[in-house]
Amino acid sequence: MQNNIITEKNFNTFHLTTTKYCGNMKNTDERELFCKSVGIDSKNIVFATQVHGTSVKTVSALNCKTFTDSCDGLITNDKTVILCIFTADCIPIFMASKDYSVVALIHAGWRGLAGGIIENATAKFLKDFNVSSQDIISYIGPHILQCCYKVGADLIKAFNATSNEHEQYFSLSVEAQKQLEKLGIKTFYTTNHCTCHEYEMFYSYRKERTDKRIMSLISCKKD
Repeated sequence: MQNNIITEKNFNTFHLTTTKYCGNMKNTDERELFCKSVGIDSKNIVFATQVHGTSVKTVSALNCKTFTDSCDGLITNDKTVILCIFTADCIPIFMASKDYSVVALIHAGWRGLAGGIIENATAKFLKDFNVSSQDIISYIGPHILQCCYKVGADLIKAFNATSNEHEQYFSLSVEAQKQLEKLGIKTFYTTNHCTCHEYEMFYSYRKERTDKRIMSLISCKKD
């Protein structure tokens, strides 16, 4: 099973993104089976409702086994908590203080990126945990890459991107990186996995119009 989990070797706390081989993580039974197979205590997971918005909420053990209302990002310094989001082309953005005592997980589609969800998460680090942007690192997980992401005029307008009469393809990860750098976050890593191009490995809404999802998880580094 470990070979079917995507992680970033330079991101030194528990985190992962599942693949199709792990099952549909929106399905409770399949998710429980996966968690059991890799030794994850599912009772410690906190979920986000994911409304394609920009809200990031601080959670603790009191929120375990629940979906936090009206948010697309979660942040915590509670070492007993595992943060969770589901994706099928959108970006899972993992964020952490450099000592991994505070972690966040964001579900970012183009609307979330355009609306400032990364900025909101960064502000939460400072406001709730006194962690400045210079002390944050990030990892951009598996998502639809530019090679497969043909977009329309609404997205082009939202990012003031260059447009022409030909087909327009957009990179969510490049936009996310630009925002991270602008906010002062200099250390970040980006996957080369495309959920759409590699649809045999990942669920892709763009490719399959599926309601199935992969799952990303993160927790604080243990002492």
